[in-house]
Amino acid sequence: MSWRAAVDFRQGAAHRKTGTPCQDFGGVRILPHLDIVVGAIADGSGSAVLSHIGAQSATRCALTMLADRAAQADGPEERLLQNLIFDVRANLDSTAETYGCDPDDLACTLIAFIAWPTGIASIQIGDGYLIRGDGRYGFQKVGAGQRGEYVNETIFITDHDAPDQVAVTIEDGPVRFIAAATDGLEHVSISSENGLPHRPFFRPLNDYVSMTANDDEIHRGIREFLRSEKLSERVDDDVALLLCGWREDQQAGVTFS
Repeated sequence: MSWRAAVDFRQGAAHRKTGTPCQDFGGVRILPHLDIVVGAIADGSGSAVLSHIGAQSATRCALTMLADRAAQADGPEERLLQNLIFDVRANLDSTAETYGCDPDDLACTLIAFIAWPTGIASIQIGDGYLIRGDGRYGFQKVGAGQRGEYVNETIFITDHDAPDQVAVTIEDGPVRFIAAATDGLEHVSISSENGLPHRPFFRPLNDYVSMTANDDEIHRGIREFLRSEKLSERVDDDVALLLCGWREDQQAGVTFS
């Protein structure tokens, strides 16, 4: 029994033209001895001059804190998420001191999760999405993205009221597939009519992850997908995509036909 997981991100066309760094970032870690995977993605604010640094710092801090707590706890419970937002905000304050900037210059969204084969728990500040699959092509959102008062406005982890806005979600049930993405992919993967995951988008990703031999292969697939001409024609924003799959084989690297 094992998890396989990878993440990649791509600079949008507009940012390539202006030389602006990719403001999306992600990371994932597998704890095989606990049969747990932890992941995080962040989307830097377009108006914050160092938001790409903020996205990297927030992601890395969330991953480290969740992995450390999971290793020390008896099991993945709600307490693993407690104070995570304050830990990440403190880390961003420290990063701001290092760079000699205001914390708002590091503004970013954040989705962080911890998952095991029978459940998933997450926190979310801002837009983007986290999807779980049950292995039978049933795809559901975990939690919900948060928007600001105006169209195309969202909430950032550096906002003064972010601790009051953070969405914490804990769900039981089979978890065989996970997809997390920044908002650049929403209009091609989430229905604009009902806000539900678009099955024709997620089903091929689910199939690919379930058949791959290792994490490196998943990473190559994500990288090729994000840079494909077909997707680039429809998505010109920065994007980050994280994929995880759990399989009941006896060791990593076994592929089923």
